[in-house]
Amino acid sequence: MTDVIKNEADLDKQLAAGASVFVLFYSQWCPYCVAFLPAYEKRAKAAPDSFLRACIDDIPEAEDKYAIDVVPTVLLFRKGKADKRLDGKLGAGLTEAHLSAFTITCGFPDKNAV
Repeated sequence: MTDVIKNEADLDKQLAAGASVFVLFYSQWCPYCVAFLPAYEKRAKAAPDSFLRACIDDIPEAEDKYAIDVVPTVLLFRKGKADKRLDGKLGAGLTEAHLSAFTITCGFPDKNAV
């Protein structure tokens, strides 16, 4: 299971480490997020240090800070800065295929690409 960030200070600390990391911004009440979590966890198993989760229910300030308009949204941070993003689709969310294509374009090859 990926690390779950519980507050803004923890998120800032993780990002300050400078490593490239994907962060899934999601909500516990969102059915599309719940449906997407298994795909995200499956992808994270290949590189657990490169994947985090941040629940916007616990960190509402992240919505404004990172312009999260739709959940689920996955941001790639490089050197502590948001570099690329994969926004969920209204009424559809994200799929494993979306995530696989996104991580590949970010330079994280997926041996089990969908």
